[in-house]
Amino acid sequence: MKYTRQGKLLFSTSDPVCAAKLLTLQNVLDTPVSTDVIWKNISSPFLIPDIPTKTTLEELANELSCNNDIVISHMRRFVKPNSSQETSPVLITILGTYLPDSVKIWFINQKIQPFNRQASAMYLRPYSPSMVKP
Repeated sequence: MKYTRQGKLLFSTSDPVCAAKLLTLQNVLDTPVSTDVIWKNISSPFLIPDIPTKTTLEELANELSCNNDIVISHMRRFVKPNSSQETSPVLITILGTYLPDSVKIWFINQKIQPFNRQASAMYLRPYSPSMVKP
């Protein structure tokens, strides 16, 4: 744990479960805090290029988690506004540093495209006393 120049507490961990539990923090030394987690070296993003746009991200997450034994931390679909495309690419970030060559989805093995990592960290922002309501 470090204290930054911006007045934030910085927690570093290599354990994804610990990072997820840090997200539930609400108070540190009786001071209300807001938590943000930014995954660094404990997550792996990849792109699945052709997912039907009618498939919800929740449905896709359930399918991937059940069939591939992975924990999904974030998903994002790339669709242009007012587009009539039937498929679109989906960026998926999973916990862990191992990235398989393919994932099983709807009875097929879909090849994935690895995505570049983004460096980041986890911060806790203490509220100022004026922001805390009694």
